[in-house]
Amino acid sequence: MKALLFVPKSYSLAEMLFDGFSENGWDVKIIDYKELLSKWKNRLYERTSGLPNRITKYWKLEYYNEVNRQYIALVKAEKPDLVFIYNNQFIFPETLEEIGKESKIAFFLGDNPLWSKTFDYNLRILEYSSYTICPDSHWQYELSSIGIPNTVIDHIGCSSKLFYPIKNIPNKVKQQYECDVLFIGRTYSDSSGYKRAMFLNSFEGMNMRVYGTCEWNKWLPYFPNLHKHFYLMNARIPNDELNMAINCCKVYPIDQNAGIVNGIHLRVFEVIAAGALPVMEWRKDIDTIFGELLPVIKEYNSAREIVKYYLDNEIERLRITDELKKHIEKRYTPTLFVRRIIDGIFK
Repeated sequence: MKALLFVPKSYSLAEMLFDGFSENGWDVKIIDYKELLSKWKNRLYERTSGLPNRITKYWKLEYYNEVNRQYIALVKAEKPDLVFIYNNQFIFPETLEEIGKESKIAFFLGDNPLWSKTFDYNLRILEYSSYTICPDSHWQYELSSIGIPNTVIDHIGCSSKLFYPIKNIPNKVKQQYECDVLFIGRTYSDSSGYKRAMFLNSFEGMNMRVYGTCEWNKWLPYFPNLHKHFYLMNARIPNDELNMAINCCKVYPIDQNAGIVNGIHLRVFEVIAAGALPVMEWRKDIDTIFGELLPVIKEYNSAREIVKYYLDNEIERLRITDELKKHIEKRYTPTLFVRRIIDGIFK
């Protein structure tokens, strides 16, 4: 059996899916649309994508057309049993109609297609799907209720090849990241960015480090005590460095993106796999996935007390971290995730 994975290679998801299909005995290839086009075309698209459509519509449409021509040619040449697509990858409904003559089609949604403005066909393309995976039960309800077929709730978890405990961390990395409370990530220019800063401000004064990009500068003036914990990142941290960084902390607080209604952020699986304790802003699906295992924050005014409890009670923190790791190893691994996809489509 063969699968083509339409996923950007820069995402850890690509490697996890590749491993998951390979370990299930499949022949698998990752298709990154940027590699199908010339560098100058990609650069033109990236530098102009934020401009009004009346200015960009001519070369943007040709960009999409070329991507789709390449997709059809690849499918005809490779003849895969399954084409697996992350979000939209700029694929047209007409392309899926053509691909569907040769292969089954599945989607993995990282963004809610009803809210995302990344592509005009975010919703329509799902009508061609044999298996659409949602990380949020509310998204699944919304899509099913309007007639989008074959929607399921599932989580890929985390690969033990990417995130795992490390005993001997280089001194340079340890000096940079070692702390009790760690957070690494970008933020947003709208109210979601203010919310994230508000969340992390709950832990100001603790032995905390917050690493983020320049977008944080918009919100830090409102939280001067949080500013003391902030370290600027010039670029995205590679996965191997992120794994080492998480290994350098005890607790990793995780807030929820405003676009997530009931679901959870992928980072929770990465933190557990790396051996730290995630303390997460509560959402409904957490209870389904973790039961009462995962420490949660239901109100920001209790966040500091919850994190402090686990910092003061190391034996309890390590026990829960171990239980969480065993839990995800039993259900939320790329191999098990892909097995559920295969069973859902082909059995």
